Amino acid sequence: MKRIYNKVYHAAIAALMLTATTACTGDNDPLQSNDVPPTGRPVTITATYQGAGTPDGTDAQTRTSYDYNVSNNTVKVTWKAGDKIYIINSENLKEGSSLTDAGFEEFTLEGEAEQATGTFKNENSTLDMNKQLYAVYCGNNASSKISVITITGFSGNSIKVYSFSMTGQRQTANNTAAHLADYDLMCATVNANAATKSFNFNHVNAILRLHLTLPFGEHTVKEVKVACSANSLAQSITVNPATEKVATANLANSCILKYGSGDNGVTVASENYITAFVMVSSNPIYKNNEITITVTCADGTFSTKITPSEDFVMTRGTLNTIEATLTKENN
Repeated sequence: MKRIYNKVYHAAIAALMLTATTACTGDNDPLQSNDVPPTGRPVTITATYQGAGTPDGTDAQTRTSYDYNVSNNTVKVTWKAGDKIYIINSENLKEGSSLTDAGFEEFTLEGEAEQATGTFKNENSTLDMNKQLYAVYCGNNASSKISVITITGFSGNSIKVYSFSMTGQRQTANNTAAHLADYDLMCATVNANAATKSFNFNHVNAILRLHLTLPFGEHTVKEVKVACSANSLAQSITVNPATEKVATANLANSCILKYGSGDNGVTVASENYITAFVMVSSNPIYKNNEITITVTCADGTFSTKITPSEDFVMTRGTLNTIEATLTKENN
């Protein structure tokens, strides 16, 4: 039996309320318009929920602690200790092999984690709060994982975009979603003329949850592969920071999730099933196209093929589940 679900993340939007304090000349007067000290000053960014915690996607979303709720097939996402977000005035965006090279400032979570509200701080910021701002988030080591490049847009104009790789995903234990943060790319933009300086973070990718039953017996799982004949799985993407949407995608017909913290994999004994989480590019082409799921174990290879229904649309910021029973291949 195969069951396929499509649910919105437990929450959909994180609002960033920006406040600035200064400690440049010994006083704590607020900065005046365009009064940005050349040596920088402490700036605090607060991310807060706007909703009431409903599972229909109307609640706000931050990110990084991923708590899957099996009863309603949703993921609640909250800030995690050590989280970092990166912010820049849009006019200062430049090419760079990392976010910091491209001019972004790093803000680090302060205070209590695992909450819907988090405070982020940079002790020496030179952001101009009266001009347009871009923000980006993507887990650990985000600064080195995302670069800024220039591409030619559909209109023929050159635009600067975030370049982000979808490869290298690894789940260290069965039924854990902790690794998703490093591939949950979120972007936010606030215009210079906004009445209040607040961001609405938007997800770029989607979560694919695989609940897979293996034949009876102990299995050591090393790899999970998802393949689609429609060539819809992205190896890398570029995102337009102004629109927060994918500009181009390097598409492939498969994505691979390594299982376990190393080459030894994860041993599954009594349950005879695995639950794997994969961050994938948002793409409606998954529906009505055959998907092949292959699990490589120490004792052989197990696989199945499914065809998602019309309801299986991998839109950004959604959680989608496939339940299937795998059989052993002739190996």
